[in-house]
Amino acid sequence: MRVIDIRLYLRVWCFLILGGVFFGSQARAQQPCVSEVKIGVVADWPPLTAVDEAGAYGLDVEIARKVFAELNICPRFLRLPTSARSLDQLGKGTVDVLLMVSYVQERAELGVFSAPYRWEKMRLFSLRQPRMAIDLKALLRLGYRIGLSIGSYYGEELKNLAESPNFGHLLVGISGSTQRVEMLAKKRVDFIIEDEILGRFMARKLGIKNVYIWDYPVHNNQVHFLLRKGLFDAAQLTRFNGVIERLRPDIDKLVERYTHHNAPR
Repeated sequence: MRVIDIRLYLRVWCFLILGGVFFGSQARAQQPCVSEVKIGVVADWPPLTAVDEAGAYGLDVEIARKVFAELNICPRFLRLPTSARSLDQLGKGTVDVLLMVSYVQERAELGVFSAPYRWEKMRLFSLRQPRMAIDLKALLRLGYRIGLSIGSYYGEELKNLAESPNFGHLLVGISGSTQRVEMLAKKRVDFIIEDEILGRFMARKLGIKNVYIWDYPVHNNQVHFLLRKGLFDAAQLTRFNGVIERLRPDIDKLVERYTHHNAPR
């Protein structure tokens, strides 16, 4: 075979091999969905979950898209106003999946928890500089008002304080993260409790200066997908959890990007 023929042969061979890889990956990426799930998204938790005219976005929305794409399941995101409303809609079967759910026994009665997919860090935010390590009870004893998300779980310490007749009135339920940060800026509450990523983002977005994060760990916990009962059988749930574990390095990179760079729309 002549040199020119060998070169031509090698070029054709490389084209076929590389083309096969490319089109094969394209075919896999474009596989039709085997099913659809309705995912409830709290609309005002940017950059974690948010909804605008273009659709749902945010850290946990990106994670959900990655996980369900691995299973060829198409997510349909439904806008919901609060965490409490989300749990109600899951119980009624209006949505199939909730994002970013902390494990609580009462919630386990509403659905099935997936394996955890990331850590959530709840912290105190204030307009005053932190002076010392102080717990929530000490702040409430001083008469400080603390703004909270309606229906969210902040750990047993806060749950017990909310049930106390001495302190419950100082814990103010505020539906949206924007409203909570604005209430803090207007000094209608003295503190708010937010996910660290969310609180930093909202303070920057609203241009509020001198917002301080206290070191006190209000609640560190892992979050999960909460699945409607009957959505998956045992084998499907095992596969779903396996996908979460396999994607953990990618999920960790996303969390890192949102923590330090905040990359929503």
